[in-house]
Amino acid sequence: MKKLYSLLICSVAVVSAFGQARISSTINSVPAEVATVIKGGNPSTMAIDTLDSPVFTMPCFTGDAAPYVYYNLGAAGYLAGNSSYGQTEAAQRYSFTGTGTINEVLIWYAVAKATTGATSAKIYSAAAGAPSVALGTSAVVLTGSILTTGYTSYTFTPAVSVSANFFAASVFPTTIAAGDTVCVVSTKLTCYSPDTSSYLNIPPFGGWFTTQSLINSPPTAEDSSIDLMIKPVVDVVVGINQYPSSNGLTLMGAYPNPASDFTNIQYGIKEQANVSIEVFDLTGRVILNSSEQLNAGTHNVKVSLKDIPAGNYYYTIKTGDAQLTSKFVVAK
Repeated sequence: MKKLYSLLICSVAVVSAFGQARISSTINSVPAEVATVIKGGNPSTMAIDTLDSPVFTMPCFTGDAAPYVYYNLGAAGYLAGNSSYGQTEAAQRYSFTGTGTINEVLIWYAVAKATTGATSAKIYSAAAGAPSVALGTSAVVLTGSILTTGYTSYTFTPAVSVSANFFAASVFPTTIAAGDTVCVVSTKLTCYSPDTSSYLNIPPFGGWFTTQSLINSPPTAEDSSIDLMIKPVVDVVVGINQYPSSNGLTLMGAYPNPASDFTNIQYGIKEQANVSIEVFDLTGRVILNSSEQLNAGTHNVKVSLKDIPAGNYYYTIKTGDAQLTSKFVVAK
């Protein structure tokens, strides 16, 4: 891919400004109380049924006490938000196989100014690694309704069907002069998963550019590689052979569902891995928590529900390279 500075005639000064802005940018930590909730803490209604980037299981993220940040480029604006470079969208790529539907995208913003800017989310197909065809656009959320203490929900009607790698994108407001500025929370520079990548849509420069190659050519240890806090809510399609998969982890759902006395959580892994499973409700009460080294293949966990009240329950399955979350219903 051509680098940003090669796309503009006489653009050395512009790109140097972008590069210098990044180098001297202000790294802003997300408030600790918010990071605790999102990273570890009790589960929240804003983080269910999500397909997460593998970066969440990587040492650069798990070993950092404050892994969530956003980058302020000074007068130029924000690296993953509105800026004087004319950025209109930010997108996060997800490795995906099987069959699933997306009816919601969750986006965590660090900055949301003014009240009248129109924001939305989009799902794009992936071609040559970059966002390609728009598969669906969500309902609009005004900047005045955006949360900066958690995820903002964007809903899709109808739901978007996916069966291959795709991008989930944040669409920025265009009324920058009126103060409708937003910025998406990200990981720190160089903390990203090789299997995912983030892109910025900069129409004045010709379209989509991966943040990894936005500044340096080739990317170096000081490049601008980040993963963005843009999460698609993926529904598991049960009863078929094409289940949602990510990085060798396949989610096959829970059965029976709804359940009363017990349910079985079934999943598959392509190679030996340490697998952790947590089953919880929305109050944060954990009813099952296990971790064990398993061989490749299909595995089943039976969860007793005899003393569990009726309601919605959620389960997260993690390996060293992937994390998938879904839900089941207890009916008494």
